[in-house]
Amino acid sequence: MTATSAGFEERGDTEFLFDFDQYERMDQAGVFDDVFGRVELIEGKIIRMAPASLDHGEVSANAAFVLKSAIRKLSASTSLKVFVGSTLKLGRYSAPDPDVLVARAPEGKYAEAEAAVLVVEVSISSLGNDLTVKSRLYAKAGVPEYWVAEPEARRLTVFSQPLPDGGWGETAVHEGDAAAVSPLFAPEVRIPLSELF
Repeated sequence: MTATSAGFEERGDTEFLFDFDQYERMDQAGVFDDVFGRVELIEGKIIRMAPASLDHGEVSANAAFVLKSAIRKLSASTSLKVFVGSTLKLGRYSAPDPDVLVARAPEGKYAEAEAAVLVVEVSISSLGNDLTVKSRLYAKAGVPEYWVAEPEARRLTVFSQPLPDGGWGETAVHEGDAAAVSPLFAPEVRIPLSELF
């Protein structure tokens, strides 16, 4: 790997990795204004995401609502907040925009990995990527809990106990309207899957 004078890191003959500062400057300069859908910085690469369907939007809104309700049941002094489609910085080279993020109130413009307590990705066309690439990123960053919601299958996969190698110590799959899940930050709260889907 070689650093060029522009500050890019070069791998091989043709690949350049962008860091978060470069990515943010590109966004501020309007580089992505004409891109259909959203973009994310994943492992130094700028990735265009598919536009969100109505199903995707509905499940994201439902997840945000039930998680906000769970936070309200906690002590009044909690600093947890729910964010929808907000950037989460995971080190220097990754900044995904999870569909729903529960984090301690950030001090800056973006939430940092250390502040995240739960990330939710709603998977309609992105299931493979959400179960592999993003799962690994969130685990390596130490996010305590990661949910992958599949509206079409009415399934929720819950990952917890992140490992430094990008794996998870525990994975549970919940299916069916009678199933329920409790977020780690509010274990006494049961969220029926019927409230998500």
